[in-house]
Amino acid sequence: MTVTYTGTVGTASLKAFVLALFRWRGSVWKAVWIELLAWCLAYAVLSICYRLAMNKEQQNTFEDVCALCYKYSELIPLTFLLGFYVTQVVNRWQTMFGNLGWCDNYSLFVASYFYGKDERTRMMKRSIARYMCLLQVLVYRDISVRIRKRFPTLESLVTAGFLNDNEMTTLDSATGPHSRYYLPVMWSMKIIRTARDEGRILSDFAVSDLYRNLLEYWNKEFTLVLFDWVPLPLVYTQVAYVTVRVYFLIALLGRQYIISDRYDDLRGPLDAYVPIFTMAQFVFYVGWLRVAEALLNPFGEDDDDFECNWIIDRNFGTAMKIVDSTEGGEGDARIVKDQFWDVSSPVPMYSSLFVPEKKPEPQGSAVGEVKVPKEVIMVPRIELNREPNSRRASLSMAISNTFSRFRSTTNLHSSNTANDVEASTHSAGRLSPRPPRGQRSNSVC
Repeated sequence: MTVTYTGTVGTASLKAFVLALFRWRGSVWKAVWIELLAWCLAYAVLSICYRLAMNKEQQNTFEDVCALCYKYSELIPLTFLLGFYVTQVVNRWQTMFGNLGWCDNYSLFVASYFYGKDERTRMMKRSIARYMCLLQVLVYRDISVRIRKRFPTLESLVTAGFLNDNEMTTLDSATGPHSRYYLPVMWSMKIIRTARDEGRILSDFAVSDLYRNLLEYWNKEFTLVLFDWVPLPLVYTQVAYVTVRVYFLIALLGRQYIISDRYDDLRGPLDAYVPIFTMAQFVFYVGWLRVAEALLNPFGEDDDDFECNWIIDRNFGTAMKIVDSTEGGEGDARIVKDQFWDVSSPVPMYSSLFVPEKKPEPQGSAVGEVKVPKEVIMVPRIELNREPNSRRASLSMAISNTFSRFRSTTNLHSSNTANDVEASTHSAGRLSPRPPRGQRSNSVC
């Protein structure tokens, strides 16, 4: 029942989106046309009564009520409420879609880890595939109306080939409806353990890997049960539903065009009999809400709900085909040279329906933004004491540090020069050492 239009909008062109806009099944027009028609009829009745059936005093009272509705209708937080509500519903829908359950993974593991082409090995593999499909059917029967109609009783599952009589008796004797979900997984695990004991599975790692895949599949299916059990709070859904409807009930009066000059906001530049802009607003807001209403339970019977019957049929047929195949697929895999054996950089061929185009290879976004000079000079990093949230302070600090280094270098040079001069002067005028007492110096005064 899912409406697919991806191929229609495969090209970003005006024609493609116009074609998608005027589709009927699953469209906004199909979702809102009944309510829009009822709203327009109610609006027309009020407008005709106001213009033709009321006297002057009644018209004044009607205009006062319209002005009151117009003034306070914008206090309803319609956009905020709808935006948050639709976001929550879409997130739940995405999670449900990710947990629908597909048979490919565990079927491939079963086909790869089981060795042997005898009848018993084939029976084991097909039984595991059937039990996993049975688990999905048991879950879908409890959450999808369409699947419940298809399989109303366990006897119908026996007729359809998902169960045999002994298994149906075991499911019937299980205490509680939810205990039925894990029984197919337990049966599959017992078969895997038996196959390991009989040597049809060669390692304990393979057993662990098979168990892990079975449990992952079971977790996905049980997640759907939990989502069905705990929906969004009912009060939130009621608030969203009532708010949109009340808003447009108020708009029946608040968006009326009046014929007097008492309220300029309601009169407008033209006396329009048809509220075009309010009708467009109705389509947008009610259509927005319809998105949430359609996705709130994707296991129903709406146009955009999941194709549960197709999923079950596809999984059952695919799982049986995968596990029934021999090692390596339909035939033995052969290791041979490919057609590009002697080509170092092979390029696959194109169909004649598609003209190959030589386009530049992808590159980083910064490659074309920086012009590289002919000569690049590398310098060491300069540490700056930056103050947060102040580029001016950082620049001032950098200039101050530069001048400080310059002054310290100048002072050091001046100090060294003065020391050298003083040292030379002191050396030139230094006296001879005083002779010991009792001796005369030979120096001439």
